[in-house]
Amino acid sequence: MKRVMAMIMAACMMVCTLTACGTSEAPAENKADAPAEATEDTKEDAPEAAAEDTAEAGTETNTGADELTPSGETLIVGTMANALGLPVHQAEKAGYFKDAGLDVKVEIFATGAPINEAMAAGELDVAVSGMASVYALATGMYTYIGDGVITTGGESIYARADSPYAQAGADEDGIIGSAESLKGASILGPLATTAHYQAIKYMEHFGLTTDDFSMVSMDYPQAYQAFVTGEGDLIANKMPYTNQLEEAGYVKVSDMSMILDNPIIDTIFVQNAVAEGRRDDLILFLECYYKACADLMADEAARRETAMEWYAEEGITYSESDMDTEIGVKDYFTIDTVDTDDNSIGAFMTDIGAFYVEQDMISTGDFPNVEASIDHSFLEAAKARAAK
Repeated sequence: MKRVMAMIMAACMMVCTLTACGTSEAPAENKADAPAEATEDTKEDAPEAAAEDTAEAGTETNTGADELTPSGETLIVGTMANALGLPVHQAEKAGYFKDAGLDVKVEIFATGAPINEAMAAGELDVAVSGMASVYALATGMYTYIGDGVITTGGESIYARADSPYAQAGADEDGIIGSAESLKGASILGPLATTAHYQAIKYMEHFGLTTDDFSMVSMDYPQAYQAFVTGEGDLIANKMPYTNQLEEAGYVKVSDMSMILDNPIIDTIFVQNAVAEGRRDDLILFLECYYKACADLMADEAARRETAMEWYAEEGITYSESDMDTEIGVKDYFTIDTVDTDDNSIGAFMTDIGAFYVEQDMISTGDFPNVEASIDHSFLEAAKARAAK
């Protein structure tokens, strides 16, 4: 097509005068093939003409391999005020979104379940969330575009020291409890989260099923308060509450690292319509996100200061000890380390999805949606730009 257009333009130039039929109004994509003298006259005006064309069209245009055009629309991002959401906060604080031309609005939620609800209601464009994301992905309504925080510890189950669960002692794997003592136990923690998943895996370790215990649904802070005031038999929780339980003398009966072969990897997923219509916005968002991740990995002191300041603003009390533990068990991908042959994005979500199918928590008919949601192209574009 370009060759045809170039021939047409050359023919027109033979008939018309240069002033009457100048090539400055030719489409930008054809200018590289225009006659040399015409290109020389108009190359300085090409960016302005392309920008005007884009503004008139009112649509997002990718004008080249290295050029991305923000849509100008607000990108609403849902996340949590913890290590999972910290890169989003860091990117906002450092001005990366603004520098990229993005208008990002961040909404904070307590857990992943209300993030799923907000996504389903169309109130969010992007979710930077945790394990509950698998239920959203199973609907087929969303596109998985990136991996989030890497968790290797800090997600644990605790019992009271004088309880039969703690008194049962540890087995050869270091996991405390027994089938006899645990049958019929109640565990406090939010449903559809890593806490719920860990509770199931903990019981499975002793040959028990979901029919053998009750999961009492409470958000993490509420579960912590309820447990320390005497409610529930055990609690499945995460940082900073697990660290506080440890310091208060409660017994850790299981840690996520004891019952999982691989670390927990959180998610970045988006509305399908946003993936289709605002591709440049999402590539830019990923660039900002992973740049912030690199900041957090490169400077521990700055990470500590930023995190504790933000958590306090969001009403979450973190001690220096809590932060020590978090830094020890939470890592971040960078643009260089995310989505490699060894760490393909979405792998953890597909594993969790398969597990939940076994537990009848996701239907076999919906599970293929989890795998189909994974789209590597956004990160491929971001990584290609970073390599230049």
